[in-house]
Amino acid sequence: MIINGMYDPVLVGLSLFIAVFASFTGLSLAKRITTSSGRAKTLWLISAALALGGGIWSMHFVAMMAFRLSSMYVDYDPGLTVVSFLIPIVLTATGLALAAPSAQSKGRLLLAGLLMGAGVLAMHYLGMAAMQMPATIYYDSAWVGYSALIAIVASTVAVWLAFGNHDLGHRIAASAVMGVAIAGMHYTAMRAATFVMDLNADTLVGDAAIEQTSVALIVAVFAIVLLVMALGAARLDHLFTTYERREARIALRLQVADILRERGADTALHEIAALMGSHFGVTRTGYGQLDPVEDFFDYDVCWTDGTVPPLVGRYPAADFGEKIVAKLTAGETIVVEDLLREQISDEARTRETAREVDTRAILVVPFVRDGRLRTIVYLNDREPRQWDNEDVAFMEELAERTRLVIERDAVEQQLRELNASLERRVDERTRELQRAQEALIQSQKMEAVGQLVAGMAHDFNNVLASVIGAYNLILRKTDDPDRVRKFAEAGAQAAERGAKLTGQLMAFSRSNKIQLKPMLVCDVIEDMEDLLVRTLGPHIKIERELNPNPAPVLADPTQVEMMILNLAINARDAMPDGGVLTISTRKQAIARDPELADGDYIELAVRDTGSGMDEDTLRRATEPFFTTKPVGKGTGLGLAQIYGSARQAGGTLRIESELNVGTTVRVLLPCTDKKPKRPIATTGEGSNNLDLPALHILLVDDDDHLRSVLAEGLADQGHKVTAASEGKEALSILEAETPQVAVLDFAMPGMNGAMLARQISARLPSLPIIFVSGYADTAAIKNAAGENVVILQKPFNLEQLIAALKRVCSQIEG
Repeated sequence: MIINGMYDPVLVGLSLFIAVFASFTGLSLAKRITTSSGRAKTLWLISAALALGGGIWSMHFVAMMAFRLSSMYVDYDPGLTVVSFLIPIVLTATGLALAAPSAQSKGRLLLAGLLMGAGVLAMHYLGMAAMQMPATIYYDSAWVGYSALIAIVASTVAVWLAFGNHDLGHRIAASAVMGVAIAGMHYTAMRAATFVMDLNADTLVGDAAIEQTSVALIVAVFAIVLLVMALGAARLDHLFTTYERREARIALRLQVADILRERGADTALHEIAALMGSHFGVTRTGYGQLDPVEDFFDYDVCWTDGTVPPLVGRYPAADFGEKIVAKLTAGETIVVEDLLREQISDEARTRETAREVDTRAILVVPFVRDGRLRTIVYLNDREPRQWDNEDVAFMEELAERTRLVIERDAVEQQLRELNASLERRVDERTRELQRAQEALIQSQKMEAVGQLVAGMAHDFNNVLASVIGAYNLILRKTDDPDRVRKFAEAGAQAAERGAKLTGQLMAFSRSNKIQLKPMLVCDVIEDMEDLLVRTLGPHIKIERELNPNPAPVLADPTQVEMMILNLAINARDAMPDGGVLTISTRKQAIARDPELADGDYIELAVRDTGSGMDEDTLRRATEPFFTTKPVGKGTGLGLAQIYGSARQAGGTLRIESELNVGTTVRVLLPCTDKKPKRPIATTGEGSNNLDLPALHILLVDDDDHLRSVLAEGLADQGHKVTAASEGKEALSILEAETPQVAVLDFAMPGMNGAMLARQISARLPSLPIIFVSGYADTAAIKNAAGENVVILQKPFNLEQLIAALKRVCSQIEG
């Protein structure tokens, strides 16, 4: 006889609640598996299996207690009941372990769902087999198949939900659906069962329903309490884990900030890579720079945990796949849980690279600047990994922090290159300005020389008249030796005056590099006296008030000459009707001056009694190109050049002027402890320079008259002179004779003195050479023959030539 069963609606509802609550608890506990590692991960796996498997068994047990067979008492086999309890727990634990994120795949997911579904089915049908009653159970295969399908699908969905990134709302909804599905599987399986009473069985009536309800309630309460405790433990663990992660992230942020502030870019990136690797628990982290020209990634910063090789060197961007590179170029963060299974990494080259570098999961944050991918920061793991949304966000935050140091390093590199370029340009510009300054000084000197021409021409005509007159008288009085000597001495004195005039003019026009050295300003003023008299003319009276105890200054003598001459010419132009020019020097101590360093200075003052300047002109007097002179009469650079020269020497320029009274220009130059080198006299009366043994001298000069006079004079002193008019003739002489000294003119047609000297040195390396030149600039001779070369400046007398011969001979003997 077929026995019809009935359900207690309260217990049915309770079973459904248990199914939903068990599903929610199991999913929540399984969530902890993804955030744990080691022993804690195993404990959470066991807890999730107990909650889900045990909860489903509790639901099944309560549901079985809700089923009542009329007029029949039902008992249960304890052994089979315990087995039915253990099977779903073991198979659920196996399924969760099989489908864990570190090894998750579709095949494993389906296999895990199959195992867990089989556990649910085994639990249910073993529970049915544990029923002890005077009846036989028959099953409808179709409904059994439906129940198996529901169990497997529900278990597969449960596994997928357990390891997905779902929020609380999603988990509640999923738990409700899953709980209903599991309960539905139970009641579908119960629909497949038909109970047929045995023919000789006795009808048992009693309090079975009351006892079943009590047992069901006890099991339900016990299961719910356990589930609540498990859920509470999971929640507490989540809170503690969240707190620990928050604290760890705060600590990491502080460490990164300290590193970025205190370290250089390369060191900082290496240290940050190590910190990221430890924090995220990955096998490799690092940075890569994209070379957009060659389309290569340069990996120079990498940290590993030792289980994988470092990613260092150059790799083509295409090795990582066009899809990944395209998203990175678009500024998207790449999150791949398994490179060997996801669609974004399905290119053959991408997966080949993943195998080569032993990587399955990646998290890559790009740095895009000016629309171009510049740098990436990456996390790698050798096993498939489910990246948490919070981890992705924190990684992006760290990447943004390190982006600043990378860009700072790039900017610093650009600045270094720019500074190097600027330094080169500044050096070039400085050299150009120095050349321009030297050229300006030279042009101003030439301008001043031009203003001297008229006066010097007058003086030189007087000199020539004296020389010519003396020689005419000598020619007329050849028979009167005393008068001839007197006329010769007068002619020689006039010639010396002419030589002095020429020497001053040449020295002033000489082109020299600016060179600061110790000097006495008073000496320069005294040496320029004749030059100033001729420059200013007879209508200007010159007065000197020089310091009787002069102190040396550090300045360029040529520039000081320029200062004095320019100031004298300005004063002359300010006194067209004549006046008094006073040049004075004095020493003064200066302290707390806004323009000058504390110390002693020599004041060079040039004062005139001219027209003076008004306030506007005085204020602009040192501006370059400012002048009150008519067009063609001045460049407007005189005072500006004087101010610049004084500042270059560490001094300055001060101007005082009163309209219709006069002007005083004061040049302050810093004193120095260094002693100036005074010129050594080359000749003089009573000199013993003529006391020289007879020498064989090679004399080379293209001027026939000078060569003849010099040869005759040296011969009169007892020397043997072999003369030549040019270089080739001198070299021919050397083939037959070996002189002891060579006297060479520097400027000769064909082969100049320097070229001839090199030829002579090649044949006679020890032969001393004296150069004679009528040009002002001796730098060319020194460049060709060396700084220690002996040079005689034309015009010179015989005593000076003999002194030079003695000098080179003493050098050889020394």
